Amino acid sequence: MCMLNRRFQMLMDKDTWNKIVKSAKTQNISAGEYIRRAVDKYFEANKGSPEEKRGMPFRGLFKPK
Repeated sequence: MCMLNRRFQMLMDKDTWNKIVKSAKTQNISAGEYIRRAVDKYFEANKGSPEEKRGMPFRGLFKPK
């Protein structure tokens, strides 16, 4: 496993956070590890996509409000 050396903050609604915590507990991992795995899984599923080549891997993932 690589050394973790970057930190960022993210805001989300309470329901989403509760889902993350609940899912992480079922896997016996922290919420942070759960989120890291989800990001890794997203990158793996979108390898070579036009968005990733442009450096914008999350474009289109979220709908604007």
